[in-house]
Amino acid sequence: MKLSDREDELEELLVEREVRQFLNHEAELLDARELHDWFDLIAEDISYYMPRRLMRENTAGVFSDESYYFDESYGSLKARVMRFDSEYAWAERPPTRTERYVTNVVVTEYDDEEVDVESNLLVYLSRADSEDHDFYSAKREDTLRRDGDSFEIADRTILLNQTILSTDNVSIFL
Repeated sequence: MKLSDREDELEELLVEREVRQFLNHEAELLDARELHDWFDLIAEDISYYMPRRLMRENTAGVFSDESYYFDESYGSLKARVMRFDSEYAWAERPPTRTERYVTNVVVTEYDDEEVDVESNLLVYLSRADSEDHDFYSAKREDTLRRDGDSFEIADRTILLNQTILSTDNVSIFL
């Protein structure tokens, strides 16, 4: 292996480590309900999208272009974050307890400005004193944009594994 090949490999490992640390930090903020700090990680031109999975015979990875659980922008995400501070966040009374597991992080492409990332997400959810709990399992496709020593989320597509949600609503951020 040439020295330049070795240097390229080391650079890729460092980028992947930075991305992993960023995604873990994001998960910690969301699990701790530090929503304003999480929102600081959002780019002003974000697309935050979760299409519905469709069931078709002999295919598993088909998603709707016309139907989605949410299709958010910077403004709508900001409104949702602000709503959690108000008396109108009924779906979060009492608050949902979550634990996020971000795994299989793969940097698919990067340059000095942006990093494209695929990851798997498992979210455990529970509420109040109930023994009931739910899980969301999804693949995420993110574009992270360099922002100083960190990143901001410029694009996120969430591809949920479920075709039917077992919860009454999707009031958390994925």
